Amino acid sequence: MSQKKRNSNGLGHTFKVGNSYKTVIRRKGRVFTATAKTQQESRRLAKIKADEFLPSVEKPIVQKDLLLSEFLLRWLDNEHRHNVAYTTYKRYRSLAVQHINPRIGDYLLNDLTARVITSCLSEMRDSGQGIRSQQQARALLSICLGEAESLDYLQVNPVRKVKNPQGSSKAFEPLKIEEVKRLLKTFEGTYLSARLHIALICGMRQGESLGLRWKDVDLERGTIEVHAQIQYVDRKPVFTNLKTARSRRTVVLTQETIDALRGHVKIVEKLRWNSGSNWENWDLVFPSTLGTPRSPKTDYDQWQDALKLCGITPRRLHDARHSAATLMYASGVGIETISRALGHSSSTITSRLYVHSAEAPLRDAATRLEKILK
Repeated sequence: MSQKKRNSNGLGHTFKVGNSYKTVIRRKGRVFTATAKTQQESRRLAKIKADEFLPSVEKPIVQKDLLLSEFLLRWLDNEHRHNVAYTTYKRYRSLAVQHINPRIGDYLLNDLTARVITSCLSEMRDSGQGIRSQQQARALLSICLGEAESLDYLQVNPVRKVKNPQGSSKAFEPLKIEEVKRLLKTFEGTYLSARLHIALICGMRQGESLGLRWKDVDLERGTIEVHAQIQYVDRKPVFTNLKTARSRRTVVLTQETIDALRGHVKIVEKLRWNSGSNWENWDLVFPSTLGTPRSPKTDYDQWQDALKLCGITPRRLHDARHSAATLMYASGVGIETISRALGHSSSTITSRLYVHSAEAPLRDAATRLEKILK
């Protein structure tokens, strides 16, 4: 059963039900409930119901002198960290401590305006912070102040009137098909063979790959069930659920990837044999030499070494995922199918982030147009 979270100011309690949240408010012997996709919306709807039916109930006391810095960290540490991945929480806390609170943390919640928040984001930009950091800071403030609004700490969330910072982000650099073939051929039969297949052909994220367990791999059916990842919490590896329902997906394997994984079974067995009694059985597809989770840094370094050995320009490991998407698109696979394979929350994200550089479909379109004109 999901753990219930008590809310302050007489707003009852909220708990998770499936993929939604339910809020229950009791006032003078009556019960009011509301279910929504987010905690904030669930609380807001339940409060509206209670206020409509019991307008005479004494309204909760609103704290008028609460500083943003106090509320932001308290909410982030006690509430929001349980609703996001640990890495997201750490990123948000870093933004709060290093950028938001030093600039506008001394403002009272009710004194915050769209102009104040826009000024904060502009100062971040002028100090050299990238567009992504600015967007994440705005998103953090939007969620935080939306919660403050639902708790009656402020009347209106000012972030609604703040435009999302725009700008050019760092471009992805997919590998060419010749480079992908070279990598797979060079490392055929080695530990890296299956790892490269999972990255370049399946497009799985690093955390998903390092958290992949044999129990989730069906070589007879040629599928992988992706539903967890490895993350480091206080420097210790732990399995965590994926962020969205669409991230949890079934990946269908090519025959070459199936063959690479069959060979990889023997490689892992050899590692286990060599480590003897020191082996820790985590059931990982890509374990360390002792069976424990493989270090993300080691994984990244070996990716760079592989690129260098094959004479390929250095790329981010995430560019392997981009390469998989671009290759699928260039082969005629539809955007929606690629989106499902990658576990994106929507096909719009797939189109915007990954397939803009695929040239083959554009050439095909030009050829079709040329035929019509002739």
